Amino acid sequence: MKKSKVSIGIFILLVIFLYLSYIAVNQQKLINAKNLELNRLEDKIAEEMKINEELKKQNEMIESDEYIERIAREKLGMVRKNERVYVDIGN
Repeated sequence: MKKSKVSIGIFILLVIFLYLSYIAVNQQKLINAKNLELNRLEDKIAEEMKINEELKKQNEMIESDEYIERIAREKLGMVRKNERVYVDIGN
């Protein structure tokens, strides 16, 4: 009778060990998946920050007087007062 109780105890411990092992493996898979997702998000953040910096530089350039003057000349055909514009019709 004692052998039967010991066998049942060992079986219960074995089942508990297997269950805890199963949980540990699943948790490790979840941790690995979350770390991968975190790395992807960190890469995306870095990329977006780079784009943001480029847009800030572009915004500063757009607000400059030189840019405004260039657009006024090229797109709108504007000239300064008393300025002569020569057009090359040879092409």
